[in-house]
Amino acid sequence: MDRKGIIAISLAVLVLFIWQLEFAPKYMPPAAAPGASPAGSPAPSAAAGATSAGSPANPANSGPIAGPVPSATPELKVPETLTAVPGPAGTYHFTNLGGGIARVQLGGYAAESGSSVTLNEFGTLPIGAISEQPMEGADLPYTVTQQGNAVLCVRDQPGGLSISKKFTLPSSVAAALGYGLTLDITYTNHGAGTLQSPGYYMYVGSATPIHQRDLTIYTAFDWDVAGAKSTHTTVNDFNARRVPLIGIELSPEKKEYTADADKIGWAAINSQFFTTIVAPQNGTAGIGVWADRFPVKSDDRDVMAIEGALRMPAFSLPPGGSVTQSFNIYAGPKIYDVLKGLGEGQQQILNFGLFTPVSVFLLRMMNLLFLVTHSYAISIIILTLCIRGILWPVQNRATASMRQMQEIQPRMAELKEKYKDDPTRMNTEVMKLYKEYKINPLAGCLPMFIQMPIFFGFYRLLGTAIELRGSRFLWVHDLSQPDTVFHIAGVPINILPICMAITMIMQMRLQPKTGDQAQQRMFMFLPLIFVFICYNFASALALYYTVQNIFSITQLYVTRKKTAPAPVTMPVKRRSR
Repeated sequence: MDRKGIIAISLAVLVLFIWQLEFAPKYMPPAAAPGASPAGSPAPSAAAGATSAGSPANPANSGPIAGPVPSATPELKVPETLTAVPGPAGTYHFTNLGGGIARVQLGGYAAESGSSVTLNEFGTLPIGAISEQPMEGADLPYTVTQQGNAVLCVRDQPGGLSISKKFTLPSSVAAALGYGLTLDITYTNHGAGTLQSPGYYMYVGSATPIHQRDLTIYTAFDWDVAGAKSTHTTVNDFNARRVPLIGIELSPEKKEYTADADKIGWAAINSQFFTTIVAPQNGTAGIGVWADRFPVKSDDRDVMAIEGALRMPAFSLPPGGSVTQSFNIYAGPKIYDVLKGLGEGQQQILNFGLFTPVSVFLLRMMNLLFLVTHSYAISIIILTLCIRGILWPVQNRATASMRQMQEIQPRMAELKEKYKDDPTRMNTEVMKLYKEYKINPLAGCLPMFIQMPIFFGFYRLLGTAIELRGSRFLWVHDLSQPDTVFHIAGVPINILPICMAITMIMQMRLQPKTGDQAQQRMFMFLPLIFVFICYNFASALALYYTVQNIFSITQLYVTRKKTAPAPVTMPVKRRSR
């Protein structure tokens, strides 16, 4: 491999290293949650003062609002009461404080503790709560009643405004596989004067890591503007931003995240495999978003959770008038086809990024093979073998090119020594040498460049594919988690990444040696880089890479007796005197 190939590989390795360093697991100590109030306790009023029914709106308060309106005297604290309503795919727990969904227990998905996975478990506010300002007055009391598969939350506010929330649960698994429900909010003006609403925040809920070693990049807030790419904000994005490896601070720590935009189609809160999405309907759209992070203790460890809200636009209500705004709510697993069926690009919360086409293709092929094998591990193995089989001719040509490069190494050394003081002439003569023997110096790197998109496609896919959650294989209890078998001095011992590194070293030893000794030693660091990437990641990724390494080793054994054509000795040109 020539200098250009070495530079290309070095840059790729550097990008891998910095990327993983930036997004490595970071468990942060608890910090004060800005503006947070304990669940069940009233938050401060949105503004001071009051507006009586029929009187002009207070200019300082922009009149009564379509959310909790302050009264002349603070409301008495009301104890929290929960109403459990079973649905086709889980149980919804409605709270009177905020008039929304306090928790969602998902049937069919077990948490590590053995209980059901619970969404918004540590949230300070319920899903569907509203307020004029973030965290202020969003947990005021409502009257909650159940009416069949619907739950009605009603609140009469000072100033003559009545708020009625109707949550309609799915009647069967046909509605987004039983995880989708609708929310209709009706605002009615019973007063004598026009009520002006400055807008309100609709709370999406909160997300917390659900496994012992979840990467913090999965605890995130997402939102989307119609026709644009979604925005992804993780708990790490609240940290002070620094230059990797150097540590120079680029921006201070954020207390909260806010953004304004027209036509926001949905906002979502995500953990690694589960999400809660709120999407306005009937032509309405959000105009802003808000999110913050807060510390929680889960399984005797401190982790950071994230919560968020969607800001809706202002409107006015004449006396006796009413307006209804509708929302679709999805609270369930991150299943690609289900999310895509919701519309408006909601499948983007899987965050496949640049490698979306590759990840989607691999996901569909993996699920198709699962229908036959009934094992995701075997499906990954078969898919890997199919990919490597397709690349067999490319790998053979690369191996042949590397053999040719190995055979002309003596001539390369002569040219480098002869023209060591003239780099331009040396490069010219080296290129002539490649042309004489019909050698493509990048051919040996071609398989690696082809496999990189596949590797990152798998990386993005296997990190969020809920299909793998709980899938077992040999000693692996969960393909979506590291395959830790024991600990030594507190360090987890993960077998598959170690096997991956061993097979990588074996493969590199079998390949024809090209370049000088320094270049060969540099390539020996590749196994360490890949182990660094995969060690605490989903074990399915290390399974894929180990299988493809074993395939490559087998291919090298099969083809090693096929030698490249012997290069013709070049006549030595004598200088004219």
